[in-house]
Amino acid sequence: MMPGQGELFLKTGEQMPARPFERLRLPGPLCEAMLAQALAERPLECCGVLAGLVENGVGQVVARYPLLNSVSSPVEYASDPKSMFDATRDMRERGLEMLAVYHSHPSSPPVPSKTDLARNYSEDVVNFIVSLTTSPPILRGWWLTETDYREAEWEIT
Repeated sequence: MMPGQGELFLKTGEQMPARPFERLRLPGPLCEAMLAQALAERPLECCGVLAGLVENGVGQVVARYPLLNSVSSPVEYASDPKSMFDATRDMRERGLEMLAVYHSHPSSPPVPSKTDLARNYSEDVVNFIVSLTTSPPILRGWWLTETDYREAEWEIT
């Protein structure tokens, strides 16, 4: 579970678009809850949302919303519409922004797959991937586009 080291996976000459924040802070208890969800839902992929506030280029996570994986699959996920609606409504009521989405890879490394890129929720949120191939699990965060990805800067607080 190591914060990103800034790896780049871009095509030569391309740059990632500007982001709404440069660094993400994730409280330890919320990180542990996310990892516990991934382990509890294994061998299926889990998914969820992290929300918070942005100030001075830093996103501070303050809430986690575990979502149901509507496809119940070990190799893909789709957020259940009702659980996503409930999370979005609560974020709006609390004045929070969606800062990150997360899902698990039960049997592969924490690196975005072609499916992850193609189904990217938004280029404005960090995409966390929890790999369950090791103990403890490995967590990495990424900025995604439809074709490329770059490791996000984040830290556990």
